Amino acid sequence: EEEEEEEEEGSESSSPPVPYQMKPPPEGCCTTDGFCQAGKDLRLVSISNEHIEVPSGFLLVGAKSPNLPDHLLVCAVDKRFLPDDNGRNALLGFSGNCVGCGKKGFCYFTEFSNHINLKLTTQPKKQKHLKYYLVRNAQGALTKGSIICWKG
Repeated sequence: EEEEEEEEEGSESSSPPVPYQMKPPPEGCCTTDGFCQAGKDLRLVSISNEHIEVPSGFLLVGAKSPNLPDHLLVCAVDKRFLPDDNGRNALLGFSGNCVGCGKKGFCYFTEFSNHINLKLTTQPKKQKHLKYYLVRNAQGALTKGSIICWKG
């Protein structure tokens, strides 16, 4: 029996590194692409005409989900953590809110991406999945604006 245990321990240390995997969501959470864990739709096409409460200092941005290539997910992000037009001056870190269920105070992009079911296959270095600023057009609908300029 002791020999078997040693073999098992040895096989663990020689196994190749596991690619990045997100933690499974808490039981009972929604895991559908395009929806937050509370089950609220975050797809721009679905909520473009809804009134979205955006706190002072936050901007609405669109995130690209690898599983939904034709959709943007709407996110509220503290603009201090977004780059300027030259791709610079973004503070390190993250601060965001879910526009679907209203949950506030996400301090880590990994935690936020889990909540919005942004299923990433690489270590989410991460804010680069936030692709576009979102703006209201003349009719008042939320639309894709300029691209977010992330540098190196």
